Amino acid sequence: MPEISIQKNCSQLSDLIDTESFGEPIGKLPKQTNSGFFEQDNLYAGTWECAPGTLKLDLDVMEFCHLLSGHWILTSESGQITEIKAGDSWVFPNGWKGKAEVIETVRKVYFLIT
Repeated sequence: MPEISIQKNCSQLSDLIDTESFGEPIGKLPKQTNSGFFEQDNLYAGTWECAPGTLKLDLDVMEFCHLLSGHWILTSESGQITEIKAGDSWVFPNGWKGKAEVIETVRKVYFLIT
């Protein structure tokens, strides 16, 4: 029988580890860390953090996110600008392309479908 997976107090986690970049850096590669707590088939969940910097994204996944802290500006390939601040939730649709500019270190919880 499947059991509940939990990651408590995500905003205060101190066990995040260095991870591969979520996107291609534009300029200096911003430090990125992650703490996953669920993996099953093509589903993943965890907490991710990224220092200020800019990433080019070309996503082949769908991802639900909730921003715990920080400030992000996402600009799609078509020019739509989405500003995200702590407390906001959003979905990266599969196929989304654009630029992600981290203004203030971001920490998000995520649910990823590959």
